[in-house]
Amino acid sequence: MKAVTAAQMQAIEQRSVEAGVSLDALMENAGLAVADAVAARLGSVFGSVVTILVGPGNNGSDGLVAGRHLASRGAKVRAFALTGRPDRDEKRELAEAAGVEFVAQPEVASDPDAFRNAISRSDVVLDAVLGTGRARVIDEPLAGTLRSARELAWDLVALDLPTGMDADTGDFDEFGLPANLTLMLGYPKFGPLITAGEGACGEVKVLDIGIPDGLANEVSAEWITPELARSLLPDRHDRGNKGSFGKTLIAGGSRNYLGAPMLATRAAVRSGAGLVYVAVPQPVYELVAGQVNEAIYLPLAASDGEINGTAASEELLAAASGMDSVLVGPGLGQSAGAVGFVEWLVRSLPEDVPVVLDADALNIVSRMPNWSELLRPTTVLTPHPGEMARLLRCSVTDVQDNRPAAAKEAAGRFGATVVLKGAATLVANPGGELRISPWVNSGLAKGGTGDVLAGLLAGLLAQSPEAPFDVAALGVYLHGLAGDIARANVGARGMTAGDVADAVPEAFRMVDR
Repeated sequence: MKAVTAAQMQAIEQRSVEAGVSLDALMENAGLAVADAVAARLGSVFGSVVTILVGPGNNGSDGLVAGRHLASRGAKVRAFALTGRPDRDEKRELAEAAGVEFVAQPEVASDPDAFRNAISRSDVVLDAVLGTGRARVIDEPLAGTLRSARELAWDLVALDLPTGMDADTGDFDEFGLPANLTLMLGYPKFGPLITAGEGACGEVKVLDIGIPDGLANEVSAEWITPELARSLLPDRHDRGNKGSFGKTLIAGGSRNYLGAPMLATRAAVRSGAGLVYVAVPQPVYELVAGQVNEAIYLPLAASDGEINGTAASEELLAAASGMDSVLVGPGLGQSAGAVGFVEWLVRSLPEDVPVVLDADALNIVSRMPNWSELLRPTTVLTPHPGEMARLLRCSVTDVQDNRPAAAKEAAGRFGATVVLKGAATLVANPGGELRISPWVNSGLAKGGTGDVLAGLLAGLLAQSPEAPFDVAALGVYLHGLAGDIARANVGARGMTAGDVADAVPEAFRMVDR
């Protein structure tokens, strides 16, 4: 599903008019869709008390249309204008005719106690003040009125966007109105998706308002929905065998990081790949061999307890020639041997084998001159913000201040698919396309969860080696869903990376049903 900026949404609406669907029809469709969503939330509409906070523009008009439909179904609806409204206000007139009580802005200002009392007695408060039209800092008297609503509303539903939310950046005004549920109209809005809504959007639902198909084709950003994830699943035929579903090779591990390659392997064996190989230095092999029963173990040459860069590279290259994907990096460390190992592999891996570079492999290549010139187009890079900063030779603040720009710059500069990890993980390709994960979960902010993602990506890439961008989007979605399942099972505080790996099969089942 495309994720749009405010300007892109306006252009889509204009193209909708040109296609024969008027702005008024879109407004009527939006109001009805919002009313249906609020009715579903209430359960029983008749007798429910609904308060609508109305702004000056189309967002307020959408709210009045929704109020009209709710009143016609038996709800007690009161609309408070928090700003001035147009002198000729057809949506207000129709709402009042349907039984909506309308309170104009001067009356709201003159009797704040009545406003506060109405908010406190409401089953639902619908925020239809600014929506995507926010173009100024919120100040008094609106700030004080919103403060009352924020303090007293127990269930606040935002229409399109919470008042105070910037549609393009996700920045949220300190006097804004956080929602429990945000009903985005037509398309999800770009800003709150990339910032995870700063907690102000609550649950997000996107409502169909009758925009004709195809009008957003030129938009390059996309929200990863269950439907998109389902469409990206690799084919799986019942008559296939283990050779039909790809072979992946995971290379990593060091004496201080035994768990990282094992977590990646646990995820890879659950990815649907037919065969999973794990190559670790000999001392690590002696400690971890057999921990994942389904994997095939390859010991790599070591010297003084660390990987031997030259000898281990030759061993891995021999094994990689028969693989459908290779993952390099989890727990590898940055010893002299590890540096030589990664540099050799980047230069020498077969051209037809897709590669995932993760963790220490990213830190090592960031110090190599012209390293990106050695990458094949099917490479996937999986940096967290610190690793991304090293790759782009900038600060972490630079990355975090504009994560979409950083992800797209890296993908374009390096000619690879880039997975920029974090809340609302971003996936970018060299063509400028961006996909946005819907998952935000503090339980994933723990050591080892990135290794699980890398292993899952490697296993998926072995099944669809020609489609790294699709694979990365699918892997990010499944990983986030598995994290959500783990959080539901054991809680965000106590969940571990292993819990996420164990939840991958259930995530597949939920997407594939």
